[in-house]
Amino acid sequence: MKVEFYYDSTVPPGATFTTNNAKAVELVNQLAAKGVNAKAIDLKGEQVAFMTYNSALTGPKAQVRAVFGAKGALQEDFGKTVPALLVFEKETDRYPVEAFPRSDKELQRTLGCEEALKNLLEKA
Repeated sequence: MKVEFYYDSTVPPGATFTTNNAKAVELVNQLAAKGVNAKAIDLKGEQVAFMTYNSALTGPKAQVRAVFGAKGALQEDFGKTVPALLVFEKETDRYPVEAFPRSDKELQRTLGCEEALKNLLEKA
């Protein structure tokens, strides 16, 4: 498994998809300490590469796809006002199997990056 958390230390997360970036980075570091290929990527004012944004939109199945795209956050928001978490099945995969934040039909609410990271830590 490979986990990538995208955030921007120069932009506070927006109110719609709130994330405590410091806590999320801490959780990513805990995953890495357990041997998971996990990293937090600080965009530092830069825009994420289109390929990364596109993989979050097209990689996961529709039921586990993130809020990014026409009905949610746009590329400009990815990793900035909407911190993003991508989970890849294999380290060599180009497309993630899950992306967060996303709407969860079973929970009937949005599943955010921090909660997803906590869930991954429990399984690691």
